[in-house]
Amino acid sequence: MSASDANPQFSDQFSDLARALRERVATTLEAGQIARVLPDDVTALLSESVRLYAAVVEETEREIAPIDATISTTEAIVVACALLRAHRLNPFDLALWFSRTAPHRGGNLDNDASEA
Repeated sequence: MSASDANPQFSDQFSDLARALRERVATTLEAGQIARVLPDDVTALLSESVRLYAAVVEETEREIAPIDATISTTEAIVVACALLRAHRLNPFDLALWFSRTAPHRGGNLDNDASEA
């Protein structure tokens, strides 16, 4: 049983927080107020988002969409390159990790090994 199954209010509160943040980001971008956003705040938000994504994927052993259709290819690559640079990784390192974390059929990480 997951934490959200035991406490549906937690899941609702988390969803409300995510929705409010999404709206605030959209409003900030639409209003052209990017310069008013502190770099440390962007770093903190991205860091915690990455930490949450990795924890959910590893704990549930399921691939989930890391982004939605609103993220452009350019935006995705800008972030991907920044993440690689932050840990001094190169394309070779990426290739090793890419094969380790490749999406599996059905979204369950354990299914692929038995089907090979």
